[in-house]
Amino acid sequence: MWLRVLAMAAAALAAPREQICGYDKCPAGKQDMLNVHLVPHTHDDVGWLKTVDQYFYGAKSEIQRAGVQYILDSVIQELVKDPEKRFIYVETAFFWRWYLQQDEQTIATVENLVNEGRLEFIGGGWSMNDEACVHYNAVIDQMSLGMRTLFDHFGPCGIPRVAWQIDPFGHTKEQANMFAQMGFDGYFFGRLDYDDKKRRMNASEMEMVWLASQDLGETGEIFTGALYNIYAPPPGHCYDVNCNDQPIMDDKRLKDYNVDEKVDDFIAYSKKQAKSFKTNHIVMTMGEDFHYQDAGMWFKNMDKLIKYVNARQSGGEKVNVFYSTPSCYLKSLHDAKLVWPTVEDDFMPYASDPWAYWSGYFTSRPAQKGYIRKSNNFLQVCKQLTAMMQTERTYETPNRVDYLRYAMGVNQHHDAVTGTEKQHVANDYIQRLSEATDSCQGAVNDALTRAGLPVQTFCNHLNTSVCHVTEQSGKFVAYVYNPLSRSVSPWVRIPVAGDAYTILDPEGQAVASQLSPIPAEVLSLPGRNSSAVAELVFQASDLPPLGFKGYFIQPAPGAATSQVSTERPGLQSLSNGHVTLDLDPETLRLGRVRAGKADIQINQTFMWYEGYGNASGSKWERPQRPTGAYIFNPKGEAQVIEAKSVVTLDGALVKEYRHTFDMDWVSQVTRLYKDEPFAEVEWMVGPIPTEDGVAKEVISRFSSAINSTDTFYTDSNGRQMMKRRRNHRDTWTLNVTEPVAGNYFPVNSRIFIKDADSQLTVLTDRSQGGSSLASGQLELMLHRRTVQDDAFGVGEPLNETEFGVGLVVRGRHWVVVSDPADAPKLHRDLAEQMFMAPQLSFAAADFMTPEMWSSAKVIKQFTGMQPLPANVHLLTLEMYKPNQLLIRLEHQFQADEDPTLSKPVDVNLKDLFTTLNVTSVEEFGLSADRPLKDINRLHWDHVQSNRLPKNFRGAAHEVYRSTGAEHDPLTVTLNPMEIRTFVASYQSPYPLPTPPAQPTE
Repeated sequence: MWLRVLAMAAAALAAPREQICGYDKCPAGKQDMLNVHLVPHTHDDVGWLKTVDQYFYGAKSEIQRAGVQYILDSVIQELVKDPEKRFIYVETAFFWRWYLQQDEQTIATVENLVNEGRLEFIGGGWSMNDEACVHYNAVIDQMSLGMRTLFDHFGPCGIPRVAWQIDPFGHTKEQANMFAQMGFDGYFFGRLDYDDKKRRMNASEMEMVWLASQDLGETGEIFTGALYNIYAPPPGHCYDVNCNDQPIMDDKRLKDYNVDEKVDDFIAYSKKQAKSFKTNHIVMTMGEDFHYQDAGMWFKNMDKLIKYVNARQSGGEKVNVFYSTPSCYLKSLHDAKLVWPTVEDDFMPYASDPWAYWSGYFTSRPAQKGYIRKSNNFLQVCKQLTAMMQTERTYETPNRVDYLRYAMGVNQHHDAVTGTEKQHVANDYIQRLSEATDSCQGAVNDALTRAGLPVQTFCNHLNTSVCHVTEQSGKFVAYVYNPLSRSVSPWVRIPVAGDAYTILDPEGQAVASQLSPIPAEVLSLPGRNSSAVAELVFQASDLPPLGFKGYFIQPAPGAATSQVSTERPGLQSLSNGHVTLDLDPETLRLGRVRAGKADIQINQTFMWYEGYGNASGSKWERPQRPTGAYIFNPKGEAQVIEAKSVVTLDGALVKEYRHTFDMDWVSQVTRLYKDEPFAEVEWMVGPIPTEDGVAKEVISRFSSAINSTDTFYTDSNGRQMMKRRRNHRDTWTLNVTEPVAGNYFPVNSRIFIKDADSQLTVLTDRSQGGSSLASGQLELMLHRRTVQDDAFGVGEPLNETEFGVGLVVRGRHWVVVSDPADAPKLHRDLAEQMFMAPQLSFAAADFMTPEMWSSAKVIKQFTGMQPLPANVHLLTLEMYKPNQLLIRLEHQFQADEDPTLSKPVDVNLKDLFTTLNVTSVEEFGLSADRPLKDINRLHWDHVQSNRLPKNFRGAAHEVYRSTGAEHDPLTVTLNPMEIRTFVASYQSPYPLPTPPAQPTE
């Protein structure tokens, strides 16, 4: 079916046809009137109250009457009837599924509508991704997946010109920057803080130019508009089958004739809205969630609205209404040639009223957030290995890698990674990731087999210290793959059931190791089924970039007991040669951290907030809105969870504090690995008890002597660092109604505080909410369980359970204390290592001997590429199309962060990869849908401009390029914070897989 439809689509594209989409085909409006752009649209969540499949097919109507297939069926029928009608569609995951089910005639009809610009794609990502809880790597992947699908099958008319983030709950600076790099001309969103919105409406500053990158300048600027009514139609003018507003009844013979009333109301609302905007053009979003299942209802009433409002012009009315799209509205704003205001910060956190700060979802469903982050890590591994070993089945659509691309695209949706969906939908998201990971593991196995390895086993439950192959095999080989473009030496922890082991590296040399007992709290995890009682810890030294090393591991009966961690009495200090930790004798908690010249008094403890809410579901007044999936609404100050006991474990490689607490559902291991510049804090929280009817939100708080005053820093989607100030917003005077929730910000990878002498940085393994509520203080929310719905639509409390009890979550923080001058190179390096962690796989080796392992016939290591400079990251390596690669290179540092690493840097692609000889490259936009030379964005004059735009569309802004890069087409210059995207031709000694031969009759 897929191949048949793709063949028909290709044939349709191949047919000669004038493409008449584009800005010059937009309705012009009237200069002396208020021009109202009616934008027919539907907002189709890729999962929320129902699963993706249920939404597509319209199942489970008792939950929500919503069926995407019927929306697209109905809209296409209506567009065909009238050439004036327009419609926009956003979620490529849904559209593409529907498109592949259509017959030849419908495909041709859709092609024509897209070509005419009447069916217009807006946004274009696989989903409308969240902005708070997503990592930039995953955003780029999901946007690229959607936009490439549209461009490949619809050509230039399939290119979305406008980013459309109408429902995500707050907006980040890095997201805007990425949209600019993808070639969007503008960006519209629906939700911003109620107070910010009020100020902007009064000042007519709902539309602005977002200066989204200090490093990239003009190329990081994007025109941005906040929609007047989020994305809903004007009150009284919702004409969907799911709405209760009255239709326009225009037969004067009927008693219920209401044309005058409807027209008066619409004109009055339009004029009111226009007061908040600078031009004589405004946009009306005509649609909501899953609207247009009966598109005729909408269009019939909008036809009447247009007819009767415009008829008033003959009597002197100055309102002009017509069908339009966001891109046509954007063109009208550009044509106004105004000087626009600017914004340089972001729109986080979002508050819909003084007591509803949407900062709870920064942490909601932390296990799911962790799994999504881990899955993205593995997707990069899968793409890299199948490209290097040429094992991706490019002839299949979808292929084994695509399944994980699709699942990750869906999981970036703003009701997926956010944790704001119903529980059965969350289960579906996780199942999709699990099944897609299995598929990609098959592709990785083929790649590793081609590299000379035996069939691999992947241990998917290492988060619970479970791996059956390492527990049950007498001897085995652990393979450690490094997905980074430079050599690293990660620490490996393998669950085992034996008492002593020896490890041989690829050269046959013994590797130092340590047996660390698995904490009792982990051993007793609900549902854990394992014979492992310890973890075998060793350092995989000098892993080659995009390469692996194998380690032969076998039991060692009678080995010295020094391999086992030993318990030390009393409150001992821990030191690894770089970092020293001291305990506070009064509290038993961490009390001091020393690293280099930095010496800081630090108190780290667990605490919990009691959230508003009543398990009985009783009514509440607005200041006491229940804390829930979206909302964080604590009753007061956090309550301390007192340390109950601490045990010190010593060893040559790793040293640990193991804490228990007076609430037995919290535990922690703080460890130092030999010579590492960080302390690892492994926390475990759950099952959070709610039998007392109390919502609980658990945090880890670090209190220090650092004089940070009211300032702290959080990352923006894992890239730029954002300066935050407590009880402050750059754009308006904050009305402090929620001193805790209103100061929480999303943390995707790190948060820090600093003064002139010291910096405390905490890196996270998943997205979390974080803040600094006092000078010298940091806190991160780890887990939350609520008792009542927060009344924002999901319809159930955030109450995750598994194995009959509340969900247990286990995660890690890396804590770094340093001189502020040294901090950027530390936290950027460590954040990359945390995000792109090594991939472990295993093979039983019961018949292997040390002599056999040392044989040259056994493949034990592989190097995939030459190392890149320390400030460059290989963001993407994957198959683009048959015989083409997609390569993204990223400069990881912002300007002025480091005297050396913040400088521009050159990378030569020739001979960069060991199995792929790059012969030529063409630069593409960030979304990889079209060449960079074809991207000419609209330019906008603003209050900080140095020049006026000279023409309607201009060439991309030029930045520094070295002389070598100008003369060598394979030499790439990267400026601070720059990502450059290339489609490369190449040669490889490995042939791509070919379709299996078809049987002959």
